[in-house]
Amino acid sequence: MLGKKRISELQSLHQKKFRIQKNKFFAEGRKIVLELLNNKYPIEELYATNDFLQTHKKLIAEKHISIVEINTIELQKISTLKNPDDAFAVCEMPFNSSPEIKPDALYLFLDAIRDPGNLGSLIRLADWFSIEKVFLSSDCVEWTNPKVIQATMGSFIRQQPLVVDDKFWESIPDNIEVVSADLDGQNFYTEFKGSSGIYIISNEANGLSEELNHRVTNKVHIPSPKASAESLNAAMAAGILLGELSRRKFWSK
Repeated sequence: MLGKKRISELQSLHQKKFRIQKNKFFAEGRKIVLELLNNKYPIEELYATNDFLQTHKKLIAEKHISIVEINTIELQKISTLKNPDDAFAVCEMPFNSSPEIKPDALYLFLDAIRDPGNLGSLIRLADWFSIEKVFLSSDCVEWTNPKVIQATMGSFIRQQPLVVDDKFWESIPDNIEVVSADLDGQNFYTEFKGSSGIYIISNEANGLSEELNHRVTNKVHIPSPKASAESLNAAMAAGILLGELSRRKFWSK
């Protein structure tokens, strides 16, 4: 049974300022919580229904975590979902250090992505295509936002983005290609031959910031046989770019 105080504490994690203050975030839903458990992701507390706990008793028993059995009414109170199912996990914010940038690896830099669904989809794409690392500008939506976590469908477990500031670019070696998607860029399929480097996906409405423009070594555009849509959103563009880059890198030889 959850008391009012504990319910209030868990509800506070719905807000960014309290997630930062407490250095915690949460993931919810049967599928995502099971991914956390199966991937040995560090869970601090697990709140789950009796059905979930009994069904996955053996898996849960292997973990050294605090477990609290709750009913569906209590789950609805702490959840952000309209129809929550079975489980709610509280996790500590991971320590996320900047990796060494390697010239033959593929990285994604997301600039001012503010839509949680878009960011979640981009993290999921990065996971699918085994991107080395995802970097976020400081004005992106927080990756531990509950809507982002949901949209990743568990991919955040393997692909945790790193928020960086302008100093990040000062550490990038000169031999690293920095590529942005741009309507005025080279034809991505016929002119641009790259398969590694840092690929920038920016906010669809605002485009690339002036600061980032100075860092770009190449611009590419995704041609359309007969364009009718005005543009592609960030996740669509990234999916096309990463799919083709992956083909070049792993299957073109």
